[in-house]
Formats: sequence, C-alpha cells, structure tokens
Amino acid sequence: MLKETKGIQLGQIAELSQLKIVRVFNEKWIHNLVSHPRPQRPGLGLTGYLKHIQSGRIQIFGKTEAGYLHNQKEEDRSRCLKNYFALKLPGIIISENIMAESDWIAVAARYNTPLLVSELHTAPLISRLSAYLYQYFSKKIKMNGVLMDIMGQGVLLTGASGIGKSETALELVNKGYQLIADDVTEFYLDSNDDLIGRANEIIKNLMEVRGLGIININDIFGASAVLEEKKLNLVIHLENGIPKKNTTAWEKTRSISRSWGWRSR
Repeated sequence: MLKETKGIQLGQIAELSQLKIVRVFNEKWIHNLVSHPRPQRPGLGLTGYLKHIQSGRIQIFGKTEAGYLHNQKEEDRSRCLKNYFALKLPGIIISENIMAESDWIAVAARYNTPLLVSELHTAPLISRLSAYLYQYFSKKIKMNGVLMDIMGQGVLLTGASGIGKSETALELVNKGYQLIADDVTEFYLDSNDDLIGRANEIIKNLMEVRGLGIININDIFGASAVLEEKKLNLVIHLENGIPKKNTTAWEKTRSISRSWGWRSR
C-alpha cells in the first residue's frame, strides 16, 4: 500500500530539535502547509525576479539575503519584500541566529507568513531540513517482514505467518546484529533513490516471539541492538521444506520497487 503526503504544517518543522529553532515570529500562521520536499533560497527573487519562486516551498534566508536587504534603501527594500511575500509563502527560516528586522516581520505578517530563526549555519540547516522533508514526502510502502542489519547489510526476512521470522531475528540480535523493524517494515525512497526501511513508531524496538510474547529489544539488549533505519540490500524469503519456486532476493526487491515504478539496480 502506497502512502502519499500532501503537506506538513510549519509548526511540525519548528519542533524538530535538529533544526535548532530559537524564535518564531508571526506564530499565528504557524499551521501553514509546506507542500514541497526541498527548501529554497530566494536568490534573485529578492531583486524582483520571481519566476522560479514556488509558493509551496519553505524559504531559507542566510547572510546573503539578509545582507542584500540591509544594503537596500528603505523604499527599495519595502518594494522587494512586498513583491516577495505577496507570493504567499508557507514560511521562512532565517539561519545563523540573524535578527529579523521589524519591517521584515511586518510585511510577512501582512501576507500571513511566519518567520523562524535557527542557530544553524545555512548549509547544515538546508541539509537537515531537506533530508527530513524528502523522507516525509516520499511515497511509502509497508511490507510484512523483519528488517535487520547483518554485518552492515540491510536484510529483510520474509515468509508466511508462523514461519519463524521473529525467532530467527531474535537469535541474530542475540549474536550481536541489529533490529530495525519486526512484523511490518515501512520503506521509502531517499534522495539517492535507495530503498530505506524503518519501523512504525507504534511498534518501534518491539518484537513478538512465540512463547515469549511482546518484548522490547532496546530494554533487553540495549540501544546498540536497534537502529532507526537501514538501506535494503537483500531479501531472504523463509519457506517450509523444499520450496516449489526459488524466489530470489532480486525478484522480491523488484516486487517492492514495481509498486511505485522504481527501477531496481
């Protein structure tokens, strides 16, 4: 089953600890929706060339944008800001703890645009925000199976219910390998078109084993026994007895990728 996402509220982005947001102006409109997976720096947009400014993209102001505005005469700066904010942008994040000037805040408020201030330098801010948004907006598919990190490789164990996937995974964890997801694994394509698997938040770190019930791998084996996510490298399909058909990892991976038209490599 594929899941597509239409947008994310700016307030959710503001709460991300990795972005180090320290101030929010025009918080009344913090529920504006960001509908594009890549943030955008305005560049020539502040000079009046607005053709490539997309209204659904969150905007990033760094030292270049702030310096340009500071060097403009008041009348020219006012015109630049009005034309720019008239595009009804979802929000702007200002990097490096740069002070938002009062006229920026006022014009942004006129067009219902929040301003967020981050302590991060511009490059890491864009990198972290892009990674989060790309994951958030990527098409996702859920598959039954256990995802493990085995000697640095992402291995998905699949098979019929009761075949022993969780029992096999528990033994692998006991031998020092790491669990990513038990029972159901959610996959998405990252910015490099790699297939990345992770656990649903509800069952994260949990494993259901016959005879033991539901156990928390993190509590029993420690934090080193679990991972947040992992690139898929191999699929192992478990079957009883001699299989009628040898389903290779390549065939299983292709069946996943065909769900959204991604080409297996």
